[in-house]
Amino acid sequence: IASDPLQDFCIGVNTPANGVFVNGKFCKDPKLATVDDFFFAGLNKPRVVTNAVGSNVTAVNVNNLPGLNTHGISLVRIDYGVNGQNPPHTHPRATEILVVGEGTLLVGFVTSNGDGNRLFTKTLNTGDVFVFPEGLIHFQANVGKSPAVAFAALSSQNHRVWI
Repeated sequence: IASDPLQDFCIGVNTPANGVFVNGKFCKDPKLATVDDFFFAGLNKPRVVTNAVGSNVTAVNVNNLPGLNTHGISLVRIDYGVNGQNPPHTHPRATEILVVGEGTLLVGFVTSNGDGNRLFTKTLNTGDVFVFPEGLIHFQANVGKSPAVAFAALSSQNHRVWI
């Protein structure tokens, strides 16, 4: 397998209209690509948090930013209400790097049983960064007295979440 892409990009579309199937999407004819294939707006806007866990995840992945197809990266915005959490989950195919945009979060992950299932936790403040290794169970919890927001990049175009 070639380590470098064989073309500049493969805009992901859901229909085969003369396309080639790559990474779960068909490739749009590159001559039909537009700047909007590489653009997503709105991560600056806070999301309403109304669910029982007290968080709202807004994903930017290949499904809503087709230019991500074949690039192995995606992004999320996570809004946390007071005492909100992003409960324990895993991304079986992605490492996650999280930056706190506002507030105070308790974050952590559990190592695999080959390492004794150790728990690593850290309290993060605005501007702090934390890495969750690929496939490990991890979480975030708002431990501050006001809403919080974080942004995370993931090393997969469609990172999948398992709870």
